[in-house]
Amino acid sequence: MSANGHDVTQSDVAAAAGVSRSLVSLALSGSPKVAEETRAHILQVAASLGYRINAAASALARQRSNTIGLVLPNLRNAFFEQVSRSLDDAAAQQGLTAFVTVGAEDQERLKRAIDSLLGVRVLGIILVSPWLTDAQLVALGEEAPTCLIGRRSPGGHVDSVHIDESHAAEQIVSHLVSQGVSSLGYVAPRIGDDASRATREESLARAAHQAGLTLTTEEASADDAGTAIRRLLGAGTPQMGLIAHNDMLAIDAVAVLRKLGHEGGGRIPLASYDNTYLARRTEFALTSLDQPDQQMAREAVRLLVERATALTRTPGRPPAAQDVPTQGHLVIRASSTA
Repeated sequence: MSANGHDVTQSDVAAAAGVSRSLVSLALSGSPKVAEETRAHILQVAASLGYRINAAASALARQRSNTIGLVLPNLRNAFFEQVSRSLDDAAAQQGLTAFVTVGAEDQERLKRAIDSLLGVRVLGIILVSPWLTDAQLVALGEEAPTCLIGRRSPGGHVDSVHIDESHAAEQIVSHLVSQGVSSLGYVAPRIGDDASRATREESLARAAHQAGLTLTTEEASADDAGTAIRRLLGAGTPQMGLIAHNDMLAIDAVAVLRKLGHEGGGRIPLASYDNTYLARRTEFALTSLDQPDQQMAREAVRLLVERATALTRTPGRPPAAQDVPTQGHLVIRASSTA
């Protein structure tokens, strides 16, 4: 008990030691993942504060969990909801339960969401399109089995599953070229809103260049793509085709095109990514790149279970990171056809 009369918690130890609560938990449980110097420092701080390990909780924590943590960036994007359902099904097929939390785009909220999952000793963590630095993801991979969906592996011991962005971009650009466009406009999320933005933009620019076209990018806010679309259309570039980063932005594009007199299927063909239920609705009829969410979910759960099993069998020798690309396919609808 501390001097002010309350039981000392691992959060108290973490604050005093200047480390994360999850690292304190690992150090106090004797995990080999913690450097001896760091462990000694944490133990010294814990002792000075009067922290006492709960024996029952410690024994429980050492048991293997049958729960996996799933961190979504937000609930606005219909694709994230789709992935969540597929992951829940994939986990159930392995006898596991998926615990879903939303980290949002706020770094502090995301950190708290991850810490809460580490605190309950989930089997591992799957993050969908996480906006964390490579270094942060590698560090997380040292604390628990970690797999990413929608972003390439940063290395270390972090696995990932994602679509082959180059192949996806080639399909979209090839289709728009077949519709007679001579330039392309990319309606992109802000650089901090979606982890796949940079890779997708690079892939589209490369595919456009190979087709002899230019790609112009305009950023859109999360809730309004109209301004970005008007900028692209107001540039005076003839025969432009539009590519939206996802179906949510594409819906805004459809509304703007209609208002300006360019109905989907008119002079400005439109394509997007994700092929969510929104793309299939007749009022939008979006040409959209289908991401195989069920396959991606199965692969992510498989990678997580394999890594957790390997760590149990051979502690201290984690397997190398695996990066698994999947093939998306373009579903053509009225938004891009004459």
